[in-house]
Amino acid sequence: MKCDLRIDNACIIDGTGSPRFMGSVAVSGGRIVSCSPDVVHAASQVVDAQGLVLAPGFVDIHTHYDAQVLWDPFLTISPWHGVTTAVMGACGFGIAPTRPSGRQLILRTLERVEAMSISALQAGLGDDWPFESFAQYLDTIETRGTAINVGVMVGHTPVRLFVMGEEAVERAATESEITQMQSLVFEAMQAGALGFATSVSTVHYGFDGKPVPSRLAEREEMLAMARAVRDAGHGIIHYNVARESKFDDYVAMHEASGATVCWTAVLAGQLGPWRHREVLARNDALRARGLPIFPQVACRPIVSEFSFESPVIFDTWALFDPVRRCADQSALIRVYSDPEFRAKFSRELAGLGGHDRFFSGGADEGRMRRASLLMTELSNSETHSQWAGRKLVDLAREQRREFTDLMLDIALQSGLKARFRTPLANFQDDEVQEILSHPDVVLGLGDGGAHLSQLCDACYPTHLLGHWVRERKAFTLEQAVHMLSGRTAAVFEIAGRGRIAPGFAADLVLFDPDRVAAGPLERVCDLPARADRLISKPQGVEQVWVNGQALPAPGHLPEAGWRLPGQLIRGVRHGPGINLTELRS
Repeated sequence: MKCDLRIDNACIIDGTGSPRFMGSVAVSGGRIVSCSPDVVHAASQVVDAQGLVLAPGFVDIHTHYDAQVLWDPFLTISPWHGVTTAVMGACGFGIAPTRPSGRQLILRTLERVEAMSISALQAGLGDDWPFESFAQYLDTIETRGTAINVGVMVGHTPVRLFVMGEEAVERAATESEITQMQSLVFEAMQAGALGFATSVSTVHYGFDGKPVPSRLAEREEMLAMARAVRDAGHGIIHYNVARESKFDDYVAMHEASGATVCWTAVLAGQLGPWRHREVLARNDALRARGLPIFPQVACRPIVSEFSFESPVIFDTWALFDPVRRCADQSALIRVYSDPEFRAKFSRELAGLGGHDRFFSGGADEGRMRRASLLMTELSNSETHSQWAGRKLVDLAREQRREFTDLMLDIALQSGLKARFRTPLANFQDDEVQEILSHPDVVLGLGDGGAHLSQLCDACYPTHLLGHWVRERKAFTLEQAVHMLSGRTAAVFEIAGRGRIAPGFAADLVLFDPDRVAAGPLERVCDLPARADRLISKPQGVEQVWVNGQALPAPGHLPEAGWRLPGQLIRGVRHGPGINLTELRS
């Protein structure tokens, strides 16, 4: 038998956690036909891996490419860093189902909650969307094609907006509305949604600074959505709670659906030093009962780059309620110039505002948030370029000024264009390592497609391999590759991917373990309407294959006649390649 592609002299790490071995992988028809220490098949194309690591393509379970996929079939930057399968619709945000009359509500929601450029969204999607239902949305993706594989979860927020319109952010749903939403979720699952996603996170605000629609859902509405997943016979539930864990809800959603529940997130420093141990211990108790409930975690520091045009890091601060209600820049400027607001801001930072009750973690979280803010540095500003990269606390000390006054003055003098960079969580490596080492966590939270001007965590696979494996030696390559591929594919019940084995899809990544890393952040203006974003270029990633076809290198155009090799992954009843016994034991 002559195959299409053979990769020789590869250090094969198969995604299961098993030890590496030198050998060859043969591919035919987009699938792996052999993986052996010996050359088994003749091939039309032979690639010499020269001893580099050949791993399964990485499976990113937490992305927000729902809109971007319609103008950027490459889903940049994820495949640059070895991702060959991306799951969209995280946190219950998406763009389908959507009535024509509700499109602006959806875009304004994404603008606020995921910090997406509204001009980029409008220019990229245009006025005439080729879909209304979730099924039509999936068909659109499949017809247009993608460079990597994509799966989509149906989101609670678009479902609620579809049924309730603007009232979705104002009140609980009626029994009739819940029935309509349940039908929409069931139809989406039948059409191929990988699961149902929702958010009750207190940091998630949508249009007009109001809570995103899913936060208004009562328990019966949540359970009705879970029963739709049960009735479909497949799929998972993604539940975003941010800092306020809701273990009773996880259990209830699992019992109503029979599905795996993956909840977001456990982060170091989220509730104070080492508090993640309490949260993981509670999840351990559920796993000991055999419940398939898994916390999602991140391997990169959660660092937000923001401007005071959209100061998202203050979304949990009650002091910033007036800011969230501002309709335009002139209103923002009035608030930031107000001496009373400034005095309250200074008192809040000193811990004298008495507002710790507004933080879900109480006083501990309040202290952590204030400590985090004091680590803020100026990222860039045309009016204050001489201070770029410097911590504001040092500048304030040198100038004998209030920290908050200095920050607001820089913002105002720049026309609110100055950007600040603040670490929010996960910047204590010892604590992060302890979380990542826990046997039941699932790696994700890359947020590809979202917060593009504020952060760039879609590069987390190469960061894991470079920082955590090579530099800190916290994990072996086998462990890290399993975390990025076989583990995520199994928890999200994506059959036939995440492993190098005969019969599995030929999604592969070849990388140099001595060089692999996420490059430094760069700001580019390559989104529709010339909107900006942060990107990270990979280091040490030599080649990525999707369904047996090589992707062009980052920044390079495909050759003439090149066809998009990605596939739309539709959720189906459980098939081969998923170790459900292990996950549900």
